[in-house]
Amino acid sequence: MRAEQKRKRAGRPQQSSDVPLSGCRGLDRDSPVPPLYFQLAEVLTEVVEAGTWQPGARFASEREIEKHFKVSRTVVRPALELLVGDGLIVRARGSGAFIAPPKNEVSVTGLAKALFERPDDLAIKVLSAKERDPDRTVARFLELDPHPAPVAEVIAVINPGQRSAFLVYSFSSLARVPWLLPTAKALIDGASPPDSRPLELGRATISIEGTFFSRWSAAQLGVSPGDPALTGRLVQFGRTGGSKRDVPLEFARVLYRVDSAQLTIEVE
Repeated sequence: MRAEQKRKRAGRPQQSSDVPLSGCRGLDRDSPVPPLYFQLAEVLTEVVEAGTWQPGARFASEREIEKHFKVSRTVVRPALELLVGDGLIVRARGSGAFIAPPKNEVSVTGLAKALFERPDDLAIKVLSAKERDPDRTVARFLELDPHPAPVAEVIAVINPGQRSAFLVYSFSSLARVPWLLPTAKALIDGASPPDSRPLELGRATISIEGTFFSRWSAAQLGVSPGDPALTGRLVQFGRTGGSKRDVPLEFARVLYRVDSAQLTIEVE
């Protein structure tokens, strides 16, 4: 019975890949760093990025990769998982691996700029909006010391494409950006947002590092808990009310999906 099952599996026709492996560079087996599976992932990434593949194009199977690079499946599988984590391919059990849809090009931005400019291709879903006293970190980034005043706290999902791209925890000065909180509350209620007051946006600073999604944040963006993510701390500067210098208008903690968001940062 087992022999018969092996013959059936061996005789199962293999569907050819739409993404050829021919011409790609080889692996350095004498180098202990990086590990062989990581080297393989880098080579396969180059294969994906070198072509103009249609989403859904069939990627090389585990067997094809084993045969081409002369490596074991214990090397192939973690390499493919790295490509899945980077959003380059998707895997369907029993069907194989396929080129993933292109990532959304996402400009690094906070909620204040998104609500002020309101681009047509940006969908904003406000989850909560309230007034609260700032903690020490928020007060420091918004330069509200030594007498911190209440701030607007808004949590929103910003989606520049078909898949939700990032989650933003926004804190803004009620005195400097008084329209942001009522605008956010209007979006929750489905009402028309009030007109924003004159505002001159200036520079923005952001620091980005790797992290993972918690159960709650994963549910908001349609990913799995523990999936890799990028987190950023952003400060948006600008001028309001005739101010002659840029002041911090918003401090935001931003959480990005790495599988669907490609960050773009303008450098002056």
